[in-house]
Amino acid sequence: MDKPISIDERLKMCASLVSENARLVDVGCDHAYLPIWLIKQNKISHAIAADINELPLLSGKQNAESYGADNIEFRLGSGLEPVSLEDSITDVIIAGMGGEVIRDIVLDSPLTRDKNLNLILQPMTRSEDLIKALYKNGFEIKTQKCVVSKNKCYTVMAVHYTGKTDNIGDTFPYLGKLDLKDETNLRFIGAHLRNLENKSKGDKSLLHLINKIKKMIE
Repeated sequence: MDKPISIDERLKMCASLVSENARLVDVGCDHAYLPIWLIKQNKISHAIAADINELPLLSGKQNAESYGADNIEFRLGSGLEPVSLEDSITDVIIAGMGGEVIRDIVLDSPLTRDKNLNLILQPMTRSEDLIKALYKNGFEIKTQKCVVSKNKCYTVMAVHYTGKTDNIGDTFPYLGKLDLKDETNLRFIGAHLRNLENKSKGDKSLLHLINKIKKMIE
């Protein structure tokens, strides 16, 4: 009997945005639970688990063997450097990192300029900076959702490259393509507002932005 594997709601939300029968790269794979889970769910056909450190890769290999998950390669390297065009990847997950780190990984790799590539991004912090950089550099959010996991609220977005830059205005980095009637999404936006209100104590120019966002979510 196969050994069951479970992942938290944050990773399940990432998994929900993966293409069917994807050839996936999980950047910063940690213990490789997400690609293992996707393989066991028969949602993906192949995975590359990449990490900048050897220990997570070793742990991931042991977990893959323990759960009987085949078709996972483990590669050492920074960001998407261990991946090449010959790998024919369809999806990339970059989750559990700061928004600025995710931004740098996406922008530093020529692979992400493939308009058919599905990028699934889950920033732990500074999602607004990530969104600004994406749109400035020709990327677009296809889908964005929020999820509560272990009493913390996260956003997950499926992104692709269009080559078109867009003037997204001042509220979009904070609201993205979230449904403004969804309670979980509003909880996430509320955290943005609290951060902006704290910053506004030293920068009164932010009050206009805060009021605009509040009116949009009323």
